[in-house]
Amino acid sequence: MADFLGNPNLKPELHTEYELGIESKFFNNRIGIDLTVYRRNTSDLITNSPLDPTTGYSSTAINIGQIRNEGIELSATIRPVASANFNWDITLNYGRNVPKVIDLGADLDEVQYTGFVGLGNFAIPGKPFGIIKGIGYRRNEQGVPLVDGGGYLVATAEPIILGDPNPAFLSSIINGFSYKGFSFDFMISYRHGGASYSSTAGALMGRGLTEDTGLSNGYDRAQTFIFPGVKADGTPNNIQVTAADVGFNNLYFFGDEGRIYDGTTIRLQEVTLSYTLPQNVVSKTPFKGISLAVSGNNLWYHAFNMP
Repeated sequence: MADFLGNPNLKPELHTEYELGIESKFFNNRIGIDLTVYRRNTSDLITNSPLDPTTGYSSTAINIGQIRNEGIELSATIRPVASANFNWDITLNYGRNVPKVIDLGADLDEVQYTGFVGLGNFAIPGKPFGIIKGIGYRRNEQGVPLVDGGGYLVATAEPIILGDPNPAFLSSIINGFSYKGFSFDFMISYRHGGASYSSTAGALMGRGLTEDTGLSNGYDRAQTFIFPGVKADGTPNNIQVTAADVGFNNLYFFGDEGRIYDGTTIRLQEVTLSYTLPQNVVSKTPFKGISLAVSGNNLWYHAFNMP
């Protein structure tokens, strides 16, 4: 890429992993458990880093000191029904991974590896890898947002940590049914937590184009609005602002912190219906086996906290 600056000092990544696992089956293989815990250390992680456009380039590749991933993976299989013609299989999966920055090397306090100036994903020692930083709301010692003399939220002078994009855990359930030559399988996946930044959602909410910016959350665009917070003297804010000021002239929807959402999601990940022809039919053909299948991916999706 013409806007990518090569790095002649780039070093190869080095991975060291420790893993402990156990696998067991019970009741004539009707129940199975597969458990793995691990720790993976990565030294000199290679990642892209944005550059000031005045350099003539937009990004380059760099090494980041040491990243540690610790986690657990659990898979359980159950066969509630098993017969000559009909079987029902259930697979439950659970995974939790915690990526943590151990060291950046070269006495660096932080490295921004994606995003824009003052907004993006950062590597900070002692913090989860990929932490999101941006302009937030100034708060008092009790954590209450500060409001200025015009009734507007006050922005922080420097970018602050806004959220951790890494989910608390990922899970899924797979159901598989088979009857004679027919098979039907579907998978539902669930992601819990993890911060998500969306400028699109913030812009739509600011313009009143989402369903959840009306009376359901206490924000009526036909009325004035009072931002929750305190004034400089510590008294509760009682200054009214117009709906236009809420949407366009404030940090509420157009600041970085106002565009951070919880990333919890659930989705119908995959559905497959298939039919395998009987062997007495296949034997009359030059093939050893014939099956027909139709499948779909991401057929339904719901983000619980996204407008």
